Amino acid sequence: MKKRQFGEGLLFSLTSHIYWLIMTNIYFILCNVLFLFFFMTLEPSFSNITIYFLALIPTGPSISALFYSIGKLIREKDLSPLRDFFHGYKINFIDTMKFWLPLLVVLYILFVDLQYFNSNATTINNILSVLFSIAMILMIIFVMYVFLINAGFTFRLKDIWKLSVYYSFMKLKITFGNIGIIIILLFLSSLISDFLIVFTASLVCYLFMLNSKDVVDDIKIKFIESPQETVS
Repeated sequence: MKKRQFGEGLLFSLTSHIYWLIMTNIYFILCNVLFLFFFMTLEPSFSNITIYFLALIPTGPSISALFYSIGKLIREKDLSPLRDFFHGYKINFIDTMKFWLPLLVVLYILFVDLQYFNSNATTINNILSVLFSIAMILMIIFVMYVFLINAGFTFRLKDIWKLSVYYSFMKLKITFGNIGIIIILLFLSSLISDFLIVFTASLVCYLFMLNSKDVVDDIKIKFIESPQETVS
C-alpha cells in the first residue's frame, strides 16, 4: 500500500479548512470593525439607522473578498488567507462599490418608508408595507448572486444584475437553499447572539458557495467562451 505523504490525510485537510475559514473570518471582522463598534456602543433604535447604514459601507468590499477567498478555496482546495482575502478586496473594491452603495441607499429608503408605514397604520400603508417588504427580500436574494458573480467573473454591472435575477428564478432549488441558510443563521442568532452572523461569516459563505456551485458552472458554460475566473 502506498504511504500517504504529509498533508494528504483527511485530518490534515479538515484542520487546514478550519484554519483557513477562521483566519478569513478574522480578516472579515477586522474590515467591519467600524460597524461592530457602532453596533455595540449605540442604542439599537431607529434614530441611529443613518449611522448604521454609513458604517455598513466597508462591508460590501469585505463580503466580495470573502466570496473571492472561499471561491478559490473550493476550486483549488488551498488558500493563503491573508494574501487571498486582501487581494480579493483590492481587485473587487471598485466594482463592488458600484452596486453596494446604490443598494444601501435603496435599502435605507425602503427601511425608512417601512418604519413610517408601520407607525401610521392605514389600509394603504399596510399594503405598501407588504409590497416594500417583498421588494427588500427580492433585493437581498438578487444581491447574493451579485456578490457570487462579481467575485468570480468579469461582467458589466448591468449584466451581473441580469444574471442575478435570471438565476434567482431559473435555479429556484439553489435560491431556496441559500435562503434557508440565511434563515437558519438568523434563527440561531436570535437564540445565541446577534454577533453570530459576523463570527460565522466565512462558514456561511462556504455553504453558500457550495450550494451555488452549479450556478458558477452554468455561467462558465453558457456565458464564457473559455471558462476563466477573474483571478489567478
